[in-house]
Amino acid sequence: MLDRLRQTLMPAPVDGRFVAVTVGLLAVGLVMVYSANLPLPSANAQAVFWMQMRGHPMHILIGLAALILVLRIPSDWLRKASAPLFVLGVALLLTVAMIKLFGGEQFVRDGAVRAIPIGSLTLQPSELMKVLVILFAAGYAVRRHDRMRFDLVRGLAPIGALMVIVTGLLLYQPDLGATIVITLTVAGVLLLGGMSLRVVIPLVILLGLFFALMIFATPWRLERLLSYLTPCDPGHAQKAGYQLCGALIAFGHGGLFGSGLGTGIAKLGYLPLPHTDFIFAVIGEELGFIGVTAVLLAFGYLIRRCIEIGRVAMSQERMFAGLVAQGIGVWLGVQTLIHAGVNTGLLPTKGLTLPLISHGGSAMLAVCIALGMVLRIDAENRAAARARPVVEPILRRHARSTLGTGHRMARQGRS
Repeated sequence: MLDRLRQTLMPAPVDGRFVAVTVGLLAVGLVMVYSANLPLPSANAQAVFWMQMRGHPMHILIGLAALILVLRIPSDWLRKASAPLFVLGVALLLTVAMIKLFGGEQFVRDGAVRAIPIGSLTLQPSELMKVLVILFAAGYAVRRHDRMRFDLVRGLAPIGALMVIVTGLLLYQPDLGATIVITLTVAGVLLLGGMSLRVVIPLVILLGLFFALMIFATPWRLERLLSYLTPCDPGHAQKAGYQLCGALIAFGHGGLFGSGLGTGIAKLGYLPLPHTDFIFAVIGEELGFIGVTAVLLAFGYLIRRCIEIGRVAMSQERMFAGLVAQGIGVWLGVQTLIHAGVNTGLLPTKGLTLPLISHGGSAMLAVCIALGMVLRIDAENRAAARARPVVEPILRRHARSTLGTGHRMARQGRS
């Protein structure tokens, strides 16, 4: 019965360590989201669990269900569906733009419109787009591999035009964080897919200039950048620098071993959005340097495994699957780096969730779908490796038989 249940939940053989690290990070997120929403410790008994969790357990269950579902989908099907799925993602972004244009102020959250209301729930298309652009870029790189290497205009102009549309819709929301993550991820997939470095370097320079222009053209973004240099300065601590200043104080209070779960003080009105954009600072305060290091090592393992699984798929001449796995590794690495960098003051303040840990249903769904794809690709790699020892001797015998027949025919022809 246990075997039947395991086969139902995990229809393909999976990497046990990969699953264990993923579940471990989900568990850390479950605990830290609850802790980040706790009031003063003396009021714990009066708090309602589900009110404090903000539906995070349900987000995890939905994400795990999506991961198990994706395990049943072959990567070849994803390759065929990559373009329609990308069109669906653009349509969802257009829907958000229409809501912002005609919906009114009731849809505005923190000065932006980023979600589609679905009853009592909401769907944030920018999170799903992080997965869909990886599929589309991988499929594009496979289809246009030769053009990308030798005909740069015809090879890159189509996807470049599509990415302009996507980034334009994201910036209209506005969501600069998702724009940066998606742009860097697509560039990484195309580079891994064969794009020439002579294109990458000018492209990176142009993107840097574009984002710099966006920052200098927006007063509140420019103020964030200036406050990044001296966040706790009296002129910034009460304005744009209060987020980073609160995060740095949280890390300083945590020290080596942390203050203990639930006992952090930064989340008590001093640190904004402690359950989403600044949950890494909560981890630093309550679990200390040890907890922060453990979380980063866990993400490092997942990212490394994604890259390795992608390399194995490429060695088996399954380029699309390999690019998807490596693209997901790039995405997780970029987003984790930005989130941790913002929380620790290494990067200017920008709101991004920490994958698998931060509160957010759409973000959790997107990451679980992506990891389900990686596990499926890994299972296909293992199946192909098991089949190779059987297939290769047959091919060698067939080649020797064909060669022997050719020699006999040649001798008969000479005689």
